[in-house]
Amino acid sequence: MRRIRHGFTLIELLVVISIIAILMAIMMPALQRVKTQAQEMRCRANLKQYGLVQTMYLDDSDGRYPSAWRSLVRTEAPVSGYQRYCRWHDPRYPADGPLWNYMPQSEVNLCPTFAVLAKSEGQRHPSHVATNPIVPYYSYSMNSYLGAKSGDAGGSAATDSTGRGGVYKLSEITRSRAEVFFFAEENMWPRPGNSNVLNDNALCPDGRDWFGTFHGAKRGDWNGGTINAVFVDAHVESVKSGLQVAPNGTADYSTADFGRYEKFGWPHRLPPK
Repeated sequence: MRRIRHGFTLIELLVVISIIAILMAIMMPALQRVKTQAQEMRCRANLKQYGLVQTMYLDDSDGRYPSAWRSLVRTEAPVSGYQRYCRWHDPRYPADGPLWNYMPQSEVNLCPTFAVLAKSEGQRHPSHVATNPIVPYYSYSMNSYLGAKSGDAGGSAATDSTGRGGVYKLSEITRSRAEVFFFAEENMWPRPGNSNVLNDNALCPDGRDWFGTFHGAKRGDWNGGTINAVFVDAHVESVKSGLQVAPNGTADYSTADFGRYEKFGWPHRLPPK
């Protein structure tokens, strides 16, 4: 006797496909969150390495920081006429700054989240040159108050009315080392109140530069999130910029240090005057 084989009916197939589609719709956001969290964990691990690099460099340099402006790359313009805002995404001119030699792997210098965003947002930076490749190879910037003082060649963060400003050496920092950042992340695009974005190695927290906003931000509106920073005491934490965007689209400085500075930049115990 021949055994009769029954196949799936069209309705049964449609039901199975519908169930799979529903499960995928449920699982995809969760998988995306896991992926995003993994990228941020990698970013924090990178900055942990920067904390170790700080210790090694200072040990070899009598406690003196390199200039923030020339810490990863020695110049913004590797060739005459070069557009300085393209420096971070143009690997034709390899990094040659003093801290770069202390990095165990080049991947340590690039946040995975930043690298993904660069594919869609990289061209948004000021004065982008379309012929320059967008292949980011660093995404972290050094606190410009470290390693330079006002009047130094190459510039530094401004001083207050008492003449206090940047410091050359670790021993000159009088604020808690857990409250002064060493390296942090910047945005690649401008936002209200911040037209100076990632280009050089220096994050000037005196009102010229500000922390980035892209970790945990809503897709399509990258100005509402946080970034990661490594501090002078080598701990890493997620921080929110002191510059936010008000509901009316203007700059909001209500949470900025001293009403005008990015948080955790000022290296002195007493506030600026």
